[in-house]
Amino acid sequence: MVRLFCSIVGVAGSAFSVEVNEGKTVDDLKEAIKAKKANDFKEVDADKLQLFLAKTAGGAWLDGAGAAGVILDNAGAPVSRDENGAPQGFKKMDPLLWINNGNHFGKNFRPAEGNVHVLVVVPDQQLVSATAAISVKKRKLAEISDLITPSSFAKCKGSGSWVKWLKKLNGQIECHRVERSDDETPIPVVLLNETFARFEENCKVIKFSQNDCEFVSKLCHGLSTPYNSEATFAEKARQLLTAYLLGDDPVSTITPAIVNGSVSDGSYRFGETLLLNLECKLQKGDGGGDPTMQNVAYYIKNLPFVIDRQFPCLLVDICGPFMSVFGIVNTSDEDAICEPLVMSFPLLFFDNEWLMVSLARMCASLKAAVQELTNSCYELSASRHHDAFGLHLTTLDRLRFPYKDSVERNGTDISFQYLEVVQRFVFRANHAGVNVIIKFAKRYGAEVHDYCWGAGFAPKLLFCELLPNGWVFVVMEQLPLCPLRQANGMIVRDQLLKIENALQDGSFVHGDLREHNVMWDTSKNRVVLIDFDWSGRDGVDTYPPFMNAEIAWPPGAVCGEPLQVAHDAYWIASIAARLK
Repeated sequence: MVRLFCSIVGVAGSAFSVEVNEGKTVDDLKEAIKAKKANDFKEVDADKLQLFLAKTAGGAWLDGAGAAGVILDNAGAPVSRDENGAPQGFKKMDPLLWINNGNHFGKNFRPAEGNVHVLVVVPDQQLVSATAAISVKKRKLAEISDLITPSSFAKCKGSGSWVKWLKKLNGQIECHRVERSDDETPIPVVLLNETFARFEENCKVIKFSQNDCEFVSKLCHGLSTPYNSEATFAEKARQLLTAYLLGDDPVSTITPAIVNGSVSDGSYRFGETLLLNLECKLQKGDGGGDPTMQNVAYYIKNLPFVIDRQFPCLLVDICGPFMSVFGIVNTSDEDAICEPLVMSFPLLFFDNEWLMVSLARMCASLKAAVQELTNSCYELSASRHHDAFGLHLTTLDRLRFPYKDSVERNGTDISFQYLEVVQRFVFRANHAGVNVIIKFAKRYGAEVHDYCWGAGFAPKLLFCELLPNGWVFVVMEQLPLCPLRQANGMIVRDQLLKIENALQDGSFVHGDLREHNVMWDTSKNRVVLIDFDWSGRDGVDTYPPFMNAEIAWPPGAVCGEPLQVAHDAYWIASIAARLK
């Protein structure tokens, strides 16, 4: 008997092994594969599976990462790309030949640990159903950690590149560089972690000191000059950042760290927890790949095998005379998201006061964020030390929701338990047995919402709080809503006219009365308005930037221009005309 490791082409995390007598035929191997994956291939006949040797043109067997990088070409055959980006095909196994035939494995074949031997291609007509059954089996971050190499992950070409991996992982590591099959956009990191939110806000408003200005001067003069050695460049960056960020703690330092054979340019840890990682490149376009992606790989490789909480980390890239800061955090033991927390800054000391002041604020904010993450680790460590039963940790499911889950009123904390994601920034939650709707927005017309609730055509606004980085936390009652088309058209028209008049009387504009924001409340048989993000006063407040250009907005409804009651009338007339 021989044990062969197989991988299904086009399906991430699909590697599995089968045992088969090497004296059997490839057709028998197909039967063994179908038996091993009976649920996944229940709609696929064994003889319809196509098997290929997972061997490169040079005769080497693929490893897990290499197999994950294999895709199907337009003809449905498996291909991968070598380090130079050239396509490479794979030899198809003949179902009539023995497994130990010289054209396949040969009589002296001995499998080695870590190799993949067989690539399995599912016929086109069954590929969708088989993939759907398997795709829910996402890789754990701990498994991904074993498969990626930071130096290869930094590159945009090759089987171990970030491009190949992000496509295969299909959104598990979200960096906004590769499209996801579900076309979803995850929750921003500044809503997932409060330290990141404060960093974003501090970059705009933090009060910086003479010490911060002196550091910026040293940073610019120390890193803007050319270096011949990346190691020397990285050492200089480590020295500067350690003295500034961790100078108050003589024990702490940013040092190169070895993780599974990969050495970082600089890592700051609390125990085994990575809080900041530094990646340096001599110049843009000088080779060596993308420093941000290399940083992402180091974060993944530093995660513990068992993930039981959130692990936020700051990623600092210095590429020539440019410095960037990203935030990365896991949202489960399978998913992580990385986003820039601030613009990239040129490390050039010159007469642009706004740039220099902004850089000083960014550095001061970075120092505050590092201290905050460190303090959080101290608190976690102390809680575990003093609690004989250990700290009660949040469930992994909690990590996919925003950090903000409570409000304070009259000295009392009112907490909410998130239940589900309704839309990207809208969630269903519970407080004291009552379901509510929680929404996050960049701006919110609370005055208009309250006015509409008082007039009887909006959910009750329970709380509205401005968060540190400018986001608005909104809590409202949950109503049983359905589309207007399910209600009596004549009743709806009459109520729409009353709503239009009430808004005009108050000189208020909703601003976005598209049909999905005008709903029917089945509990009170009434039309209600939702989504007051853009709402404001007629002729005073303005439309936001980046309005969807594919939508036929009312005439005059343009980015930066004033809201007008006529715009609401336009939408209401449009809805009324479509009612039966």
